[in-house]
Amino acid sequence: MRKFTALLGTAFAATAMVAATGQVVPAQAAPVSVQAVTTVHVKAVSEIDSNEPKSATANCPAGMVVTGGGFSTATGVGNDGSVVMDELLMGDTFVSGTAYEDADGTSKNWGVTVFAVCANPLPGYEIKLGRSAVIGSEHEKTAVATCSPGKSVMGGGFALSGATGDVVVDELLPGTSTVSTKAFEGKNGTTKNWFLDAYAVCAFQPAGWQIVNKAGPVHSSGKITTLECPAGKKVLGPMFDLTGSLGQAHMLSLLPQNVLREEVSIGALEDDDGTTNSWGLNNWQICAN
Repeated sequence: MRKFTALLGTAFAATAMVAATGQVVPAQAAPVSVQAVTTVHVKAVSEIDSNEPKSATANCPAGMVVTGGGFSTATGVGNDGSVVMDELLMGDTFVSGTAYEDADGTSKNWGVTVFAVCANPLPGYEIKLGRSAVIGSEHEKTAVATCSPGKSVMGGGFALSGATGDVVVDELLPGTSTVSTKAFEGKNGTTKNWFLDAYAVCAFQPAGWQIVNKAGPVHSSGKITTLECPAGKKVLGPMFDLTGSLGQAHMLSLLPQNVLREEVSIGALEDDDGTTNSWGLNNWQICAN
């Protein structure tokens, strides 16, 4: 039930899709910076061949800091559901991403593209780390990173350790002051000991800070959901969550765009043997003036 033909090309080109804002989380009562946020998007592309793993690092221009990041495993022609994103690691001035083939592997050529959303330095800027409570071969793990008191989330990331393609990240969810992430072992499970890290990029709230989200369709095939920031606001932190997939689907792309409009396009695929379960893909992002 996983066949759909246009996802790989559409994931990079999805600037023409209709965007809509859904749930809005208002800014909390905390120190607010009146400084306007200036952002740029930087990308880096790995080699494209049939080897694994693949990694790429996108570096911010001098004098700018990371607020969030994105990725695509649709680089090249080889992602038929056999490539999973293992980490989207946040540094002060860079975003690093790594992908692995799943347990079945693939002989096709594939690559990974990593995006950094960079901004002028924000008051109170910091990156916080949260780790899953156990390090073992459990089927499911969660991790939460929490900002220092009085600070809010600008964006976030995740990192799996010890999984090497056998575990899929299912969500990267923003709260006002937290980033939560969840991962499941894939269809074949694993006896490996693995753990999950969450990264929260934090600062005092810039003017117009808000979280917006859009629920995508629920069915048993690949899907894309696109969401634009409210008028006049910029994308700071792209995020996502999958519902009902339980390790049988994984993220194909998390694409921040700021050429035609400030939006994020996200895509997900079922694994290479598919699933009959209905599952959904939800688009989350943090925006500010």
